[in-house]
Amino acid sequence: MTHAPAEALHDLAHRLLSPDDAARWIALLRPGLRLAHAGDGAAVGRLGGLPDLRLDMPWPHWEGHGPLSHLMSLDCAALTAAGDSGLTLPASGTLLFFLFDGRLDDDDCMVYPSDPETRPGSRVLHVPADTPTRRHPAPAGLDPYPEVALTGQPGLSVPTSDAPNVRAAFGEVGDSLAWRRHPVNARPFDSALRALDTHPSRSGHRLGGHPVPVQEPVEWEIARGVLGPDAAGQDSRLDDEAAAWVLLAQIDTDGAAEMMWGDAGTVYWLIRPDDLAAGRFEEAVFTWQCC
Repeated sequence: MTHAPAEALHDLAHRLLSPDDAARWIALLRPGLRLAHAGDGAAVGRLGGLPDLRLDMPWPHWEGHGPLSHLMSLDCAALTAAGDSGLTLPASGTLLFFLFDGRLDDDDCMVYPSDPETRPGSRVLHVPADTPTRRHPAPAGLDPYPEVALTGQPGLSVPTSDAPNVRAAFGEVGDSLAWRRHPVNARPFDSALRALDTHPSRSGHRLGGHPVPVQEPVEWEIARGVLGPDAAGQDSRLDDEAAAWVLLAQIDTDGAAEMMWGDAGTVYWLIRPDDLAAGRFEEAVFTWQCC
């Protein structure tokens, strides 16, 4: 979904929506960083390559399945310098994202929020800046992804029209048909939003802001995983639980990094703000979607 400067989004809302709708919609915008392939900008991290781990830290491993692949490393100080991610991140050190991505077992076992036993197949680590590290060699049989430098582009991210917080903000529009015809979903507003986005064809790599789902809102997937199989349909607990999570990072399908998630999908990590502020990155929950 659109990632654009605040001034452009505010102007669009006031031009195409009523004052009340514009105010509610603007209140839903979140700052975030688009993680683009580094050009002239300063790099904030990289996709792929080998991770820099503490000297005493083994390569992350899912017992009974095998080693996790290193997907991304981000420099926290460089992220702060790049702009507002909307997240309470450590001021320094490195964030590392790992996933058991199916390359070792031909996708026989995947990581899903609905299956707690698969959670060890995903890992987010923070290595403090003052910690001695080494560039850890990859385990036998696990080829690292090609390394692709990333730069951080600040802006405001726009939620999708079916995101839980959007429907909560416009909750008086209860009828599905009426909601689809609401000005927030109308073609003029949608077209104008897309025109502001410089990368409209892909969801992209992101840190913070709103997740860009390939299918349904990813917050609902996380909520169902937390609440269990009894929470389904119109269970009011789903929206409450979904609202308790924010996007930490998402990694899109990327040809340069040779990353393909299902059929051109995206992988996501969400976290509760309190866990993020406390540096409890082990509490981040993973999900993924594809076409």
